[in-house]
Amino acid sequence: YREHKELNLRIPDYAVKMGFGLHLGWAIEGLIGSVHKIDASYLSPHVNLASRLEAATKQYGVNFLMSELVYTLLSPSYKEKCRCVDRCTLKGVAKPLYLYTL
Repeated sequence: YREHKELNLRIPDYAVKMGFGLHLGWAIEGLIGSVHKIDASYLSPHVNLASRLEAATKQYGVNFLMSELVYTLLSPSYKEKCRCVDRCTLKGVAKPLYLYTL
């Protein structure tokens, strides 16, 4: 997209930005759609937390946020590459969580 001339004329300095939220837990898969198209949807408080982490990447100015639960499962060498960003209470979560970025 950066090399697309027409796009660069309409939106100068266009860049794709993506954020990722990572959490671990259970989820229920359900199919939604019609006879012509079916999509999978995943429901659980853990999926909601991962979604909130993804949304929080914009507030913290990082591309990747993981919950404390995911951080505890990392190898020692990967833990060294991580940085604790905050300790906060997210909507739908009873106790405060530590948030980490890579």
